[in-house]
Amino acid sequence: INAVLGMNEMILREADDEKILEYSSNIQNAGKTLLSLINSILDFSKIEEGKMEIVPVSYDTASVINNLIVSVMERAKSKGLDFIVEVDEKLPTRMIGDDVRLAQVILNILTNAVKYTEKGYVRFTIREEQREESNIDLYVAVEDTGIGIRKEDLPRLFESFERLDEEKNHGIEGTGLGMSIVISLLKMMGSEIRVESEYGVGSTFYFVIRQQIEDGMPIGDYEKRLIQSRKQDENHLRQIGRASILVVDDNEMNLKVAQNLLGLFGITPHLSKSGFDALECLKKEHYNMILLDHMMPQMDGKETLAKMKSEKLLPDDTKVIALTANAVNGAKEEYLSAGFDDYLSKPIDVKELEKILERWLPKDVLESGIQNTVPDEKPLEDMPTEKKDDGVSSVKQEPKNLLDGLSQLGIDVDTALIYCAGELDFYKEILTDYTQESQKKKQELDTYFESGDWREFKVKIHALKSTSKTIGANALAEKAFELEKAAASEDADYIRENYSVFVSEYLEMVEKIEQVLEL
Repeated sequence: INAVLGMNEMILREADDEKILEYSSNIQNAGKTLLSLINSILDFSKIEEGKMEIVPVSYDTASVINNLIVSVMERAKSKGLDFIVEVDEKLPTRMIGDDVRLAQVILNILTNAVKYTEKGYVRFTIREEQREESNIDLYVAVEDTGIGIRKEDLPRLFESFERLDEEKNHGIEGTGLGMSIVISLLKMMGSEIRVESEYGVGSTFYFVIRQQIEDGMPIGDYEKRLIQSRKQDENHLRQIGRASILVVDDNEMNLKVAQNLLGLFGITPHLSKSGFDALECLKKEHYNMILLDHMMPQMDGKETLAKMKSEKLLPDDTKVIALTANAVNGAKEEYLSAGFDDYLSKPIDVKELEKILERWLPKDVLESGIQNTVPDEKPLEDMPTEKKDDGVSSVKQEPKNLLDGLSQLGIDVDTALIYCAGELDFYKEILTDYTQESQKKKQELDTYFESGDWREFKVKIHALKSTSKTIGANALAEKAFELEKAAASEDADYIRENYSVFVSEYLEMVEKIEQVLEL
């Protein structure tokens, strides 16, 4: 199915006929629904046959929590719901358990809460219930102000393929397997789900699960801890300065971010702004790896790779990694079928970059590296947090500085700092680049908008989506993505109705960022 979706995506990108695009869009929507359904059935089948295994590993508490929140926050926001997060600051920094299955359980409950709540809030709570030597019992709860469940329906809630109150929920997609999988996974991990619900008022799903403590240091503000733990990881990255890497991207800011992140590994990459220039670079130099942007004007990444191969410019030992801001189901298969060795999502996460380097760089290059042990520039205690009286961290309050000003604009500064490897000075630099390039970006978009050249418009709006996400302007990035999808299907009516509003919001955001930078 991933392969079908990947090929269908190519039809969406390349077809001109409106009827074919309509059919292809229907295939894409139906395919994604089918894929979700089959994944649920496969999980359920594994559980039923006893093939699902619980694999305890060491994991970073802040990272697991953050991934859950990031996965759900935008869904809640798009429905106008308040997403409230309460994380116990006394939680251990590192624990041992099956973080994948634990996250699957929590995400399933959170997703259901958002799905069945039309107004009000969803509250996610995780705190310490009790400790015994090297073990901790975690209390996890998801409360919502959704439709609730009738008392007589509660016993049926966890039955396979059972959906409650079909009349009220007829427009909500689902397989009816989610909660059955949740109860089975929790049982395998020595726990059980409990629910309190009032019909028409809301529900609370909660469970207590035991995990081992690996590092008992309190997590504190989980968002600060996440940045700190990433920073510590980066300060111990393997130095592989011998690696020869070419980065190809038409966006100056993306090149700068890639250069900065590769610099953490001691690598000074060669930078190229187009597919044509990349071909010239290959004629002059040998590279261990090429990070090749997919969406570029004139000649995109796939076309560039095909040209490299047809002109016999690509040595067998040079690995080509697709850089893409479209990391969707089927993406990997799509890029592999196009001849790439792997793909890397943008904005680039340093840990994902590390995996790519370790997976594809030659052994002799990797083995020549040493560990970087530079001490942290900014200790965690220097990062103030706001605490409630019960010791649970909720909404974080930054000091009255640059980050505070950006947060007030709705910018996700914590995620942006992660993309900037935790370096505040570099974050300021890309913010400055973002604002200084705004008029040029607008002019380019205006040109293609006025001429109706939706192919080039799609490339430019795609790039703006990526850079907006890199600086943490997620709401703006999401609107750019909607315009990109419209351009891909040549939905000129949607673009004409929404483009001017988007540009106004974009320039307004740029102006506000400039004001914050001047403080």
